[in-house]
Amino acid sequence: MATFEAQVEALTSLAIDGSSAPTQTELTQFLTDGAKEVINNMPRNLLALCASEVNFTSGSASTLNTGKILNVFRNDGDIKQPCRAIPPQNSGRASDPDEMYFATITDPVYFINNNGLDVLPDGGKCTYSEVQYPAVAYGDSAIAVFPDEAEYLVVLYGAIKSLQNLMASKSSNADITIALTAINTELDETQAVCDLINTQVDAAVVQLGESATQVDAGVDTALAAITTASGRINTAVQLANLEFDKSDALLDLGEVDSENDVNTALTAINAEIDECLSIADNAHAEIILANAEVDASKAEVLLANAEVDKMATEVDLANAEVDLANSEVDKMATEIALANAELDEAVVLVDSNIDTATTAINTAVDRVNTAVQLANTQFDSAVTSNTAEDVELASSHVNTGNGFLSEANAAISEAQGYVSEVSARVNQINAQVSVANGYLQTASAYGNTASGFNNTAQGYIGTANGYSNVAQGFIATANGFVRTAQGYIANANAYFAEIQSKLAVAQGYSNEANTRLAQARTKREESQSRLSAGNAYLAEARAGAEEAQSYAGEVSARMSQIGGYNQVVTGYINAAQGYANEIQSKINIAQGYSNEVQVRLAVDTSEYSKYEKQQAKLQAEYDKGLAGLR
Repeated sequence: MATFEAQVEALTSLAIDGSSAPTQTELTQFLTDGAKEVINNMPRNLLALCASEVNFTSGSASTLNTGKILNVFRNDGDIKQPCRAIPPQNSGRASDPDEMYFATITDPVYFINNNGLDVLPDGGKCTYSEVQYPAVAYGDSAIAVFPDEAEYLVVLYGAIKSLQNLMASKSSNADITIALTAINTELDETQAVCDLINTQVDAAVVQLGESATQVDAGVDTALAAITTASGRINTAVQLANLEFDKSDALLDLGEVDSENDVNTALTAINAEIDECLSIADNAHAEIILANAEVDASKAEVLLANAEVDKMATEVDLANAEVDLANSEVDKMATEIALANAELDEAVVLVDSNIDTATTAINTAVDRVNTAVQLANTQFDSAVTSNTAEDVELASSHVNTGNGFLSEANAAISEAQGYVSEVSARVNQINAQVSVANGYLQTASAYGNTASGFNNTAQGYIGTANGYSNVAQGFIATANGFVRTAQGYIANANAYFAEIQSKLAVAQGYSNEANTRLAQARTKREESQSRLSAGNAYLAEARAGAEEAQSYAGEVSARMSQIGGYNQVVTGYINAAQGYANEIQSKINIAQGYSNEVQVRLAVDTSEYSKYEKQQAKLQAEYDKGLAGLR
């Protein structure tokens, strides 16, 4: 006959050994427990097949094993007299002849007290039959002192318990625990990255606030000062009309030349200013030297004033050209106003839309944190449930955790949308700054046109200069100083060209812009070549132009600073985006582990269900067998 182990393996399809689920040791315990349960459900006629006889002397109680007593006898000297059972509390009455419990050698009694059986009267040889629980080993093929017809029930019991043991082991899948731990690790790291996103976004908000301050204060003030300086230049031109003063016309020409420098500086937005500072200092030194030469030319021009009266007629013709130049200057002021409007709109974007978007990013990141924390809680609960062998509850926690992960993904997507909006708004600000630059370039073009009219007026003035050789002498001397000044200015222009080259590399301006700047420089150099003795009168207008240039330089610096802030903001936003992508990656990894948990749970659940059905079938057969015994 096959061993009980082989019979259980046949019923369950399990391979049982020293390290399996269950082990052989555990199967032995299941079989022993099964024999006890079957005995406990046997009818009395079968219990006799499980009993053993015990002998003792009355008066010295015999220790019981099971307490299932079938019969008790006391020998009266001739035969075994059956003993009747009495309650232990009435054992004292068994010695009183007047009591119904009175015991004699022919009518003995027995009682059970404190796990011991004793018989009255004392001193007789006694025998009792007690049902015994057998020890059943996995390697046995039969059970001694046990009805054969009930042995299969013991095997069924062992098979049922073996399946239950296997199902319990399915609730402690080490791979699932490892995956859940990995999920928690990824989510913990995700929370740390969320904190980094908050840091980057907060830094971006600070930079945007600084940018807004620069737009609201420094740029607006500088542009207003440029407009004021342009008004002063207009006043100088009007004085030229009134005084028929060649100096005023040339001063206006100098203004146009300075305005071109303003245009060049303003187009240098977002340039690498640090690399240009030393070059700008050199250009400034050259301009100081040029101003000294211009001052020297003034003395010569003052000597030529006596000859200027002869130039009145020609100056009248020049006035008409100057009026046209004034019109161009007015157009230039209009373009500057349009540039100012674009910058104001950029301020609105910084103050409103970007602040709103960055606030929404922070809100979304907080939602990610909350969802991740909730997911963490669920996966922690899944680990606990899995350890407690509750597969269904563990699966429920994992599903809930996945729901929170999906919510975190949705919040991340929302945050990324707002990040994109911030980036778009920053690009829009840059675009509007570029539009402002376009207006400033147009203003420069109007300045160049005014320079052309001034050049025509210069022709008339040159004709007037011919009326007096004496004046020409003085003017020639002044031109010498001016040419020297032009040399310094040319040197400054070279420095400006170097700055422009560096700015062109950093900013990536189009060839068209570079061409226009080159044309502007050419026109400026042409206008400078036509300067005559009257250039000495440019001092006042040049002062206004230099002031405008100074403020234009401040505008350029502020705009570069704004560009720097925007670049920093973009860097922070890109960093935040990088962290968001890292969060997405970690959540995807966590999702992968979660999917692994789901798959393993599904496999375990499938196997659990299979074994559960098998166990239920065996249980039904076992219950039917017990009922048959009864």
